[in-house]
Amino acid sequence: MSQNSASLTRIADLKAQIAQLEQEGIQELRTKRKAIADEIAAIDAQLAELTGTPTEKKTRAKASPGRSIPLSELKELLAAAPDKTLSIRQAGLELRNIKILAEANPHLLKLGGKGPWPVVTLLK
Repeated sequence: MSQNSASLTRIADLKAQIAQLEQEGIQELRTKRKAIADEIAAIDAQLAELTGTPTEKKTRAKASPGRSIPLSELKELLAAAPDKTLSIRQAGLELRNIKILAEANPHLLKLGGKGPWPVVTLLK
């Protein structure tokens, strides 16, 4: 048994060393990425200075989070909707919340639709 526990201890030590090396590698890559981003920013500033025009920063538009509503409010919205169906995104609702409600109430709600525009339907 002592040889078995010694082997398990050695395996645990090796796993800890691997985790430590992974963390060091990740930190090194993050440092390199920051240095490159700083260098690019400096080059952009030089270009802006030489050309006299500011550089454009390309940013992605973040999707605004939808609102999370209780089941009773969702039922009211669906009852008033045509065919008792709503597009989740167009209604400004949070998809994750609607999925949880539909999974908890499969007899009442049905998810459908394809792609980025899922819909929810009131069954009763």
